[in-house]
Amino acid sequence: MMTDRFRFGSWIVENWSRMALPFAVVALCSLPIFANSSNLPLILTYTLLPVYMIHHYEEHAHGRFVELNNSTIGRGLEVLTRTSTLWINILEV
Repeated sequence: MMTDRFRFGSWIVENWSRMALPFAVVALCSLPIFANSSNLPLILTYTLLPVYMIHHYEEHAHGRFVELNNSTIGRGLEVLTRTSTLWINILEV
């Protein structure tokens, strides 16, 4: 029997990198709120976060990174999963 029940865990594994794009836009739009001449190093550091979020989207949004690693490094075997990619990028990076 098939169920249509929503599972947040599987949704987040599939969509975490897609969520990075709107969060990057929000972070960039909020940048002028914090900007002043006394906190320039903080602003430059803060600017890197949306850039990194955009990188997450372009590299991971459609599973290309996992597929590429499994086909090249794993030679067809599953050495990297979408779940492990989520944990590596969210917790470790």
